[in-house]
Amino acid sequence: MYVENNSVQSRILINTSNLHGGGGLQVAVSFIYELSEIVVDKKINIDIDVIASSAVFEGLASLGTNISVFSRFSVLNEFGLRAFFSKFNQRVKDYELVFTVFGPNYFRVSCEKELVGFAQPWILCFNNPISIKLPFLKINLLRLKYYFQWLFFLRADHYVVELEHVKKGLIKNKGVDEKKISVVYNTVSSLYLDESKWKSICIEKGDEEISLGIVTRDYPHKNIGILPAVAQTLESKHNLKVHFYTTLNEREWSVRGELFKRYVSTVGSLLPDQCPSFYEQIDGVVFPSLLECFSATPLEAMVMAKPLFASDRGFVRDVCADHATYFDPLDPEDIALKIVNYFKADIERTESLQKARNHALNFSSARGRAEQYLEIIQQHLKG
Repeated sequence: MYVENNSVQSRILINTSNLHGGGGLQVAVSFIYELSEIVVDKKINIDIDVIASSAVFEGLASLGTNISVFSRFSVLNEFGLRAFFSKFNQRVKDYELVFTVFGPNYFRVSCEKELVGFAQPWILCFNNPISIKLPFLKINLLRLKYYFQWLFFLRADHYVVELEHVKKGLIKNKGVDEKKISVVYNTVSSLYLDESKWKSICIEKGDEEISLGIVTRDYPHKNIGILPAVAQTLESKHNLKVHFYTTLNEREWSVRGELFKRYVSTVGSLLPDQCPSFYEQIDGVVFPSLLECFSATPLEAMVMAKPLFASDRGFVRDVCADHATYFDPLDPEDIALKIVNYFKADIERTESLQKARNHALNFSSARGRAEQYLEIIQQHLKG
Protein backbone atom coordinates (compact mmCIF):
# COMPACT_ATOMS: atom_id res chain seq x y z
CA MET A 1 0.00 0.00 0.00
CA TYR A 2 1.09 3.58 -0.50
CA VAL A 3 2.23 5.69 2.47
CA GLU A 4 0.43 8.89 3.34
CA ASN A 5 2.53 12.04 3.21
CA ASN A 6 1.96 14.13 6.34
CA SER A 7 4.61 16.76 5.57
CA VAL A 8 4.11 20.16 3.99
CA GLN A 9 1.61 20.02 1.14
CA SER A 10 3.23 19.24 -2.22
CA ARG A 11 1.98 20.20 -5.65
CA ILE A 12 2.24 17.65 -8.44
CA LEU A 13 1.05 17.30 -12.01
CA ILE A 14 -0.36 14.22 -13.72
CA ASN A 15 0.33 14.67 -17.44
CA THR A 16 -1.79 12.76 -19.97
CA SER A 17 -2.00 15.54 -22.57
CA ASN A 18 -0.05 13.42 -25.09
CA LEU A 19 -2.34 10.37 -25.03
CA HIS A 20 -4.97 10.24 -27.76
CA GLY A 21 -5.64 6.55 -28.45
CA GLY A 22 -4.59 2.97 -27.97
CA GLY A 23 -3.64 1.28 -24.73
CA GLY A 24 -2.02 4.39 -23.29
CA LEU A 25 -5.35 6.20 -23.43
CA GLN A 26 -7.12 3.40 -21.57
CA VAL A 27 -4.46 3.30 -18.86
CA ALA A 28 -4.64 7.07 -18.39
CA VAL A 29 -8.43 7.06 -18.08
CA SER A 30 -8.38 4.16 -15.63
CA PHE A 31 -5.60 5.67 -13.51
CA ILE A 32 -7.15 9.13 -13.20
CA TYR A 33 -10.56 7.64 -12.44
CA GLU A 34 -9.11 5.44 -9.68
CA LEU A 35 -7.01 8.35 -8.39
CA SER A 36 -10.14 10.48 -8.07
CA GLU A 37 -11.67 7.74 -5.93
CA ILE A 38 -8.52 7.46 -3.79
CA VAL A 39 -8.47 11.22 -3.20
CA VAL A 40 -12.02 11.00 -1.85
CA ASP A 41 -11.45 7.84 0.22
CA LYS A 42 -8.05 8.72 1.70
CA LYS A 43 -6.49 11.79 3.22
CA ILE A 44 -3.73 12.71 0.81
CA ASN A 45 -1.65 15.74 1.63
CA ILE A 46 -0.84 16.55 -2.00
CA ASP A 47 -2.26 19.13 -4.39
CA ILE A 48 -2.88 17.14 -7.57
CA ASP A 49 -3.29 18.93 -10.89
CA VAL A 50 -4.22 17.00 -14.03
CA ILE A 51 -3.79 17.88 -17.67
CA ALA A 52 -5.71 15.53 -19.93
CA SER A 53 -6.10 15.24 -23.68
CA SER A 54 -9.61 15.56 -25.08
CA ALA A 55 -9.72 11.77 -25.53
CA VAL A 56 -8.76 11.19 -21.89
CA PHE A 57 -11.35 13.74 -20.76
CA GLU A 58 -14.08 12.05 -22.81
CA GLY A 59 -13.17 8.70 -21.29
CA LEU A 60 -13.30 10.13 -17.78
CA ALA A 61 -16.63 11.81 -18.46
CA SER A 62 -18.11 8.55 -19.71
CA LEU A 63 -17.19 6.95 -16.37
CA GLY A 64 -18.73 9.80 -14.39
CA THR A 65 -15.37 10.76 -12.90
CA ASN A 66 -15.48 13.50 -10.27
CA ILE A 67 -12.69 15.72 -11.57
CA SER A 68 -13.51 18.42 -9.02
CA VAL A 69 -11.48 16.50 -6.42
CA PHE A 70 -8.30 17.64 -8.18
CA SER A 71 -6.81 21.04 -7.42
CA ARG A 72 -6.87 21.91 -11.10
CA PHE A 73 -8.05 19.94 -14.12
CA SER A 74 -7.24 21.17 -17.61
CA VAL A 75 -7.88 19.79 -21.07
CA LEU A 76 -4.80 20.15 -23.25
CA ASN A 77 -3.91 18.34 -26.46
CA GLU A 78 -0.23 17.96 -27.19
CA PHE A 79 1.19 16.02 -30.11
CA GLY A 80 4.83 15.06 -29.98
CA LEU A 81 7.37 17.84 -30.12
CA ARG A 82 4.66 20.49 -30.22
CA ALA A 83 4.70 20.38 -26.41
CA PHE A 84 8.24 21.79 -26.51
CA PHE A 85 6.74 25.09 -27.68
CA SER A 86 3.54 24.92 -25.60
CA LYS A 87 2.48 27.85 -23.41
CA PHE A 88 2.07 25.26 -20.66
CA ASN A 89 5.85 25.34 -20.21
CA GLN A 90 5.31 28.50 -18.16
CA ARG A 91 3.50 26.42 -15.53
CA VAL A 92 5.68 23.30 -15.43
CA LYS A 93 8.34 24.87 -13.22
CA ASP A 94 5.72 25.52 -10.52
CA TYR A 95 5.38 21.80 -9.76
CA GLU A 96 7.48 19.77 -7.39
CA LEU A 97 6.89 16.67 -9.48
CA VAL A 98 5.43 15.83 -12.91
CA PHE A 99 4.30 12.29 -13.71
CA THR A 100 3.83 11.71 -17.44
CA VAL A 101 1.82 8.48 -17.50
CA PHE A 102 3.43 7.45 -20.81
CA GLY A 103 6.32 9.41 -22.22
CA PRO A 104 8.32 10.90 -23.54
CA ASN A 105 7.53 14.22 -21.91
CA TYR A 106 8.31 16.83 -24.55
CA PHE A 107 7.72 19.89 -22.37
CA ARG A 108 10.74 22.16 -22.63
CA VAL A 109 10.80 23.06 -18.94
CA SER A 110 11.68 20.47 -16.31
CA CYS A 111 10.40 20.48 -12.76
CA GLU A 112 12.23 19.33 -9.64
CA LYS A 113 11.33 15.66 -10.12
CA GLU A 114 10.19 14.03 -13.34
CA LEU A 115 8.59 10.58 -13.44
CA VAL A 116 7.71 9.01 -16.76
CA GLY A 117 6.04 5.83 -17.93
CA PHE A 118 8.14 3.96 -20.48
CA ALA A 119 6.42 1.72 -23.04
CA GLN A 120 8.36 2.19 -26.26
CA PRO A 121 9.55 -1.22 -27.47
CA TRP A 122 11.26 0.23 -30.56
CA ILE A 123 13.76 2.03 -28.34
CA LEU A 124 14.72 -1.24 -26.66
CA CYS A 125 14.62 -3.43 -29.78
CA PHE A 126 15.03 -1.46 -32.99
CA ASN A 127 16.27 -4.43 -35.00
CA ASN A 128 13.00 -6.35 -35.11
CA PRO A 129 10.86 -8.20 -37.71
CA ILE A 130 9.30 -4.91 -38.82
CA SER A 131 12.38 -2.73 -39.18
CA ILE A 132 14.37 -5.25 -41.20
CA LYS A 133 11.73 -5.11 -43.96
CA LEU A 134 11.67 -1.32 -44.24
CA PRO A 135 13.33 0.70 -47.04
CA PHE A 136 16.70 2.26 -46.22
CA LEU A 137 15.39 5.82 -45.94
CA LYS A 138 12.40 4.94 -43.77
CA ILE A 139 14.39 2.77 -41.38
CA ASN A 140 16.93 5.51 -40.83
CA LEU A 141 14.24 8.13 -40.31
CA LEU A 142 12.71 5.86 -37.68
CA ARG A 143 16.10 5.31 -36.11
CA LEU A 144 16.50 9.08 -35.82
CA LYS A 145 12.98 9.44 -34.41
CA TYR A 146 13.54 6.94 -31.59
CA TYR A 147 17.03 8.26 -30.86
CA PHE A 148 15.44 11.70 -30.45
CA GLN A 149 12.69 10.29 -28.22
CA TRP A 150 15.25 8.62 -26.00
CA LEU A 151 17.00 11.97 -25.45
CA PHE A 152 13.77 13.23 -23.88
CA PHE A 153 13.33 10.04 -21.86
CA LEU A 154 16.82 10.58 -20.46
CA ARG A 155 15.59 13.66 -18.57
CA ALA A 156 13.47 11.48 -16.29
CA ASP A 157 14.47 10.92 -12.68
CA HIS A 158 12.51 7.66 -12.58
CA TYR A 159 10.87 5.27 -15.04
CA VAL A 160 7.67 3.27 -14.54
CA VAL A 161 7.36 0.15 -16.70
CA GLU A 162 4.71 -2.55 -16.99
CA LEU A 163 6.66 -5.81 -17.02
CA GLU A 164 10.03 -7.10 -15.80
CA HIS A 165 11.35 -7.68 -19.33
CA VAL A 166 11.09 -3.93 -20.00
CA LYS A 167 13.06 -3.15 -16.85
CA LYS A 168 15.74 -5.63 -17.90
CA GLY A 169 15.84 -4.05 -21.36
CA LEU A 170 16.36 -0.55 -19.97
CA ILE A 171 19.17 -1.80 -17.75
CA LYS A 172 20.89 -3.93 -20.38
CA ASN A 173 20.34 -1.90 -23.55
CA LYS A 174 20.22 1.65 -22.19
CA GLY A 175 22.35 1.46 -19.06
CA VAL A 176 19.62 2.75 -16.76
CA ASP A 177 20.28 2.30 -13.04
CA GLU A 178 18.04 -0.46 -11.66
CA LYS A 179 17.07 1.82 -8.75
CA LYS A 180 15.55 4.29 -11.21
CA ILE A 181 12.96 1.81 -12.51
CA SER A 182 9.72 0.61 -10.94
CA VAL A 183 7.54 -2.18 -12.33
CA VAL A 184 3.78 -1.66 -12.05
CA TYR A 185 1.69 -4.30 -13.79
CA ASN A 186 -0.90 -3.18 -16.26
CA THR A 187 -4.43 -4.42 -15.82
CA VAL A 188 -7.90 -4.15 -17.21
CA SER A 189 -9.92 -1.14 -16.24
CA SER A 190 -12.35 -1.58 -13.35
CA LEU A 191 -15.17 -0.67 -15.76
CA TYR A 192 -14.94 -4.24 -17.13
CA LEU A 193 -16.31 -5.36 -13.77
CA ASP A 194 -19.25 -2.95 -13.78
CA GLU A 195 -21.68 -3.55 -16.64
CA SER A 196 -23.67 -0.45 -15.70
CA LYS A 197 -20.81 1.63 -17.12
CA TRP A 198 -20.67 -0.15 -20.47
CA LYS A 199 -21.82 1.75 -23.53
CA SER A 200 -23.29 -0.32 -26.35
CA ILE A 201 -22.05 -0.27 -29.93
CA CYS A 202 -23.39 -2.16 -32.93
CA ILE A 203 -21.13 -4.33 -35.08
CA GLU A 204 -22.61 -4.87 -38.53
CA LYS A 205 -21.59 -8.42 -39.34
CA GLY A 206 -21.65 -10.27 -42.63
CA ASP A 207 -22.34 -13.94 -43.31
CA GLU A 208 -19.12 -15.23 -41.75
CA GLU A 209 -19.13 -18.28 -39.51
CA ILE A 210 -16.59 -16.87 -37.05
CA SER A 211 -15.95 -13.26 -36.06
CA LEU A 212 -12.60 -12.36 -34.53
CA GLY A 213 -11.53 -8.93 -33.38
CA ILE A 214 -8.82 -6.76 -31.92
CA VAL A 215 -8.94 -3.38 -30.21
CA THR A 216 -5.98 -1.62 -31.79
CA ARG A 217 -4.43 1.30 -33.57
CA ASP A 218 -2.78 0.63 -36.92
CA TYR A 219 0.80 0.65 -35.69
CA PRO A 220 3.23 -1.45 -37.76
CA HIS A 221 4.16 -3.67 -34.83
CA LYS A 222 0.51 -4.66 -34.33
CA ASN A 223 0.92 -6.73 -37.52
CA ILE A 224 -2.75 -6.60 -38.52
CA GLY A 225 -1.74 -6.56 -42.17
CA ILE A 226 -1.40 -10.34 -41.92
CA LEU A 227 -5.12 -10.83 -41.23
CA PRO A 228 -6.35 -11.03 -44.88
CA ALA A 229 -3.87 -13.83 -45.59
CA VAL A 230 -5.14 -15.67 -42.52
CA ALA A 231 -8.76 -15.30 -43.68
CA GLN A 232 -7.90 -16.48 -47.17
CA THR A 233 -6.09 -19.54 -45.80
CA LEU A 234 -9.01 -20.41 -43.52
CA GLU A 235 -11.44 -20.22 -46.42
CA SER A 236 -9.38 -22.00 -49.08
CA LYS A 237 -7.70 -24.69 -47.00
CA HIS A 238 -10.08 -25.22 -44.09
CA ASN A 239 -13.47 -24.25 -45.52
CA LEU A 240 -14.05 -21.81 -42.65
CA LYS A 241 -15.25 -18.29 -43.34
CA VAL A 242 -13.82 -15.84 -40.80
CA HIS A 243 -14.02 -12.06 -40.71
CA PHE A 244 -11.89 -9.75 -38.60
CA TYR A 245 -13.12 -6.62 -36.81
CA THR A 246 -10.83 -3.79 -35.72
CA THR A 247 -11.06 -0.34 -34.15
CA LEU A 248 -9.07 1.64 -36.71
CA ASN A 249 -9.92 5.32 -36.95
CA GLU A 250 -10.99 7.04 -40.18
CA ARG A 251 -7.49 8.04 -41.23
CA GLU A 252 -6.05 4.58 -40.60
CA TRP A 253 -8.92 2.92 -42.44
CA SER A 254 -8.71 5.24 -45.44
CA VAL A 255 -5.19 4.12 -46.38
CA ARG A 256 -5.96 0.41 -46.30
CA GLY A 257 -6.42 -1.39 -49.63
CA GLU A 258 -9.35 -3.35 -51.05
CA LEU A 259 -7.92 -6.77 -50.18
CA PHE A 260 -7.60 -5.76 -46.55
CA LYS A 261 -11.13 -4.36 -46.46
CA ARG A 262 -12.55 -7.55 -47.98
CA TYR A 263 -11.60 -9.57 -44.91
CA VAL A 264 -11.29 -6.89 -42.23
CA SER A 265 -13.75 -4.25 -41.02
CA THR A 266 -13.50 -1.39 -38.56
CA VAL A 267 -16.05 -0.16 -36.05
CA GLY A 268 -14.06 3.04 -35.67
CA SER A 269 -12.14 4.33 -32.70
CA LEU A 270 -13.80 3.38 -29.41
CA LEU A 271 -13.92 4.99 -26.00
CA PRO A 272 -12.87 2.71 -23.14
CA ASP A 273 -16.48 2.18 -22.00
CA GLN A 274 -17.40 0.93 -25.50
CA CYS A 275 -14.75 -1.78 -25.62
CA PRO A 276 -16.64 -4.38 -23.51
CA SER A 277 -19.53 -4.22 -25.97
CA PHE A 278 -17.09 -4.81 -28.82
CA TYR A 279 -15.72 -7.91 -27.11
CA GLU A 280 -19.22 -9.19 -26.30
CA GLN A 281 -20.18 -9.32 -29.97
CA ILE A 282 -17.21 -11.26 -31.35
CA ASP A 283 -16.38 -14.95 -31.09
CA GLY A 284 -12.75 -14.49 -30.15
CA VAL A 285 -9.79 -12.13 -30.03
CA VAL A 286 -6.76 -12.29 -32.32
CA PHE A 287 -3.53 -10.60 -31.23
CA PRO A 288 -0.74 -10.97 -33.85
CA SER A 289 1.55 -8.29 -32.39
CA LEU A 290 5.28 -8.53 -33.04
CA LEU A 291 6.57 -6.08 -30.47
CA GLU A 292 5.19 -4.79 -27.17
CA CYS A 293 6.27 -3.60 -23.79
CA PHE A 294 2.79 -4.58 -22.62
CA SER A 295 -0.71 -4.68 -24.05
CA ALA A 296 -3.93 -4.92 -22.08
CA THR A 297 -5.75 -6.56 -25.01
CA PRO A 298 -4.95 -10.16 -23.94
CA LEU A 299 -6.15 -9.42 -20.40
CA GLU A 300 -9.32 -7.79 -21.70
CA ALA A 301 -10.04 -10.81 -23.89
CA MET A 302 -9.68 -13.17 -20.94
CA VAL A 303 -11.77 -10.99 -18.60
CA MET A 304 -14.54 -11.00 -21.23
CA ALA A 305 -14.27 -14.83 -21.39
CA LYS A 306 -13.32 -14.81 -25.06
CA PRO A 307 -10.86 -17.28 -26.60
CA LEU A 308 -7.53 -15.57 -27.25
CA PHE A 309 -5.31 -16.33 -30.23
CA ALA A 310 -2.00 -14.59 -29.71
CA SER A 311 1.61 -14.27 -30.81
CA ASP A 312 3.98 -16.77 -29.28
CA ARG A 313 6.13 -14.04 -27.74
CA GLY A 314 7.38 -13.43 -24.22
CA PHE A 315 5.35 -10.25 -23.75
CA VAL A 316 2.19 -12.35 -24.16
CA ARG A 317 3.26 -15.52 -22.33
CA ASP A 318 4.45 -13.46 -19.34
CA VAL A 319 0.88 -12.20 -18.96
CA CYS A 320 -1.31 -15.05 -20.19
CA ALA A 321 0.68 -18.17 -19.22
CA ASP A 322 -1.17 -21.17 -20.75
CA HIS A 323 -4.52 -19.37 -21.10
CA ALA A 324 -4.05 -18.43 -24.77
CA THR A 325 -3.72 -20.30 -28.05
CA TYR A 326 -0.31 -19.32 -29.38
CA PHE A 327 0.81 -18.98 -32.99
CA ASP A 328 3.75 -17.80 -35.07
CA PRO A 329 2.72 -14.19 -35.90
CA LEU A 330 4.76 -14.23 -39.11
CA ASP A 331 3.05 -17.33 -40.53
CA PRO A 332 -0.58 -16.91 -41.70
CA GLU A 333 -0.94 -20.67 -42.19
CA ASP A 334 0.02 -21.35 -38.58
CA ILE A 335 -2.40 -18.67 -37.36
CA ALA A 336 -5.18 -20.16 -39.49
CA LEU A 337 -4.43 -23.69 -38.27
CA LYS A 338 -4.62 -22.67 -34.61
CA ILE A 339 -7.93 -20.90 -35.19
CA VAL A 340 -9.55 -23.76 -37.10
CA ASN A 341 -8.33 -26.39 -34.63
CA TYR A 342 -9.90 -24.45 -31.78
CA PHE A 343 -13.31 -23.86 -33.34
CA LYS A 344 -13.69 -27.27 -34.98
CA ALA A 345 -12.68 -29.25 -31.89
CA ASP A 346 -15.61 -30.87 -30.13
CA ILE A 347 -14.58 -29.60 -26.68
CA GLU A 348 -16.52 -27.77 -24.00
CA ARG A 349 -14.62 -24.53 -23.36
CA THR A 350 -16.60 -22.91 -20.55
CA GLU A 351 -14.33 -24.07 -17.74
CA SER A 352 -11.09 -23.10 -19.49
CA LEU A 353 -12.45 -19.65 -20.38
CA GLN A 354 -13.48 -19.14 -16.75
CA LYS A 355 -9.98 -20.10 -15.61
CA ALA A 356 -8.53 -17.57 -18.04
CA ARG A 357 -10.90 -14.92 -16.68
CA ASN A 358 -9.85 -15.66 -13.11
CA HIS A 359 -6.19 -15.50 -14.11
CA ALA A 360 -6.69 -12.06 -15.67
CA LEU A 361 -8.62 -10.75 -12.67
CA ASN A 362 -5.87 -11.89 -10.31
CA PHE A 363 -3.02 -10.54 -12.43
CA SER A 364 -3.46 -6.99 -11.18
CA SER A 365 -6.18 -4.46 -10.42
CA ALA A 366 -6.91 -0.94 -11.54
CA ARG A 367 -7.11 0.29 -7.96
CA GLY A 368 -3.88 -1.46 -7.04
CA ARG A 369 -2.09 0.06 -10.03
CA ALA A 370 -3.24 3.56 -9.09
CA GLU A 371 -2.07 3.05 -5.51
CA GLN A 372 1.33 1.86 -6.71
CA TYR A 373 1.67 4.91 -8.95
CA LEU A 374 0.79 7.11 -5.99
CA GLU A 375 3.28 5.32 -3.75
CA ILE A 376 6.09 5.95 -6.26
CA ILE A 377 5.09 9.62 -6.47
CA GLN A 378 5.13 9.98 -2.69
CA GLN A 379 8.50 8.26 -2.38
CA HIS A 380 10.02 10.81 -4.75
CA LEU A 381 8.40 13.71 -2.97
CA LYS A 382 10.14 12.58 0.20
CA GLY A 383 13.50 11.95 -1.43
